[in-house]
Amino acid sequence: MIDFIKYELFGVDPKHLESNNKLIFHNKVDIQTGELGSYINATYKGLEFKIYEVTEKTIYRRITVEGSLHKYWNSGAHNFNNFGINEIREVLKELKYNFNILPENCVLRQLEIGVNICPPINTKSLLNCCLLHKTDKLKWIFTKDEGNYIQAEHQRHIFKLYDKKTHYLNRGFPITENNIMRIEMKYMKLHELKSKGIYTLADLLTYGLNNFTPDLLRHWNSILFFDKSTFKGTKEENLYNNPNYWENLLNNDYEQFKYQRLKLNKAISRNPKNLKTQIAKLIEEKCNALNIEIPEINPLHIRLKTGKSTSADNDQSRQFCEVTGLNISMQKESILLSHTGIKYYYKTDRKIFEEVKRKYLSDLWKDSDHKIQIREIAHNIRNKHHNLKTQQDRIYKTWQPTLFNFKMTLHQ
Repeated sequence: MIDFIKYELFGVDPKHLESNNKLIFHNKVDIQTGELGSYINATYKGLEFKIYEVTEKTIYRRITVEGSLHKYWNSGAHNFNNFGINEIREVLKELKYNFNILPENCVLRQLEIGVNICPPINTKSLLNCCLLHKTDKLKWIFTKDEGNYIQAEHQRHIFKLYDKKTHYLNRGFPITENNIMRIEMKYMKLHELKSKGIYTLADLLTYGLNNFTPDLLRHWNSILFFDKSTFKGTKEENLYNNPNYWENLLNNDYEQFKYQRLKLNKAISRNPKNLKTQIAKLIEEKCNALNIEIPEINPLHIRLKTGKSTSADNDQSRQFCEVTGLNISMQKESILLSHTGIKYYYKTDRKIFEEVKRKYLSDLWKDSDHKIQIREIAHNIRNKHHNLKTQQDRIYKTWQPTLFNFKMTLHQ
């Protein structure tokens, strides 16, 4: 349920992060003056670590961390699958293991809470039925990272609705679900969280993510929603479906706006199969499912790459290379890291790319151009897989049982 998060990190020495081999820090330089930027930054699995220099206001080197915990669970690749309390705890274990980050030392600055559901109709058609949130227009937004979505921006928070399937299909991800819609709340100012006693990431977990279910439902139910099945063939069909009609009432006759909105909502509530209620039920069901905690059977086996999802949907959408062990969900159906995945890690996580390059690019191609290097890395990964499989087949005949699953041990 947690997606984007930004927090100030305490209890960790900046030098500890700077010396961590998983992080490569960079600094921006003004080309004209040669002046260095106010902070250095590094990324790992989609999380950005910033270390700020000492200023007149802060006598210590301040650290912030921001990014999507959901994408981190998928090695920085995507957030279209399910991400519940068990996955969150696995992510937090790895952050502690890799960077000594403890939830009680993470003071929240921004937070996104949301869920992915599979609506019964095309998501874009569904979003077109969402006209207003409270009294604010739901506007279409496009960003390279998140694709097309609609949002209503309020003083302290932003309410968002995404078409996740279309966005990630366009980026080449294999998605089997018919439709995926994401409902999300972004807390910009933390007044609402502080009123719940939430100041740190530890407070958030103590409060319980399941307690955000009523908030998500309340915001969904605050949408001025045109349900086509309710008004089909009625005189209100073309009127209520027109955003300009509602905006005109809002600007010129607020009492009439409230009257017509109440009339619309009453008509929808009398339709037992109305789409708005169906979506509300899906939101509630998904929130409940994501907050069922599974006991940790083997407390020693806590590394994130072996983590299992709380739902079958996650396992289908999380694919791993049988040689490198890296997440390859950004590729189409494949068992090995290929050109697409290598290019992805080059763009999003240079540390992983350099490690793959070190392991799978021979000295013969070290000085070649980038495209040739990617081609040769992919070629050597395929060769590695073939050689290991040939060796395994030679040692163990097809009829001979083995203790371990070969596919699960190739990359170890």
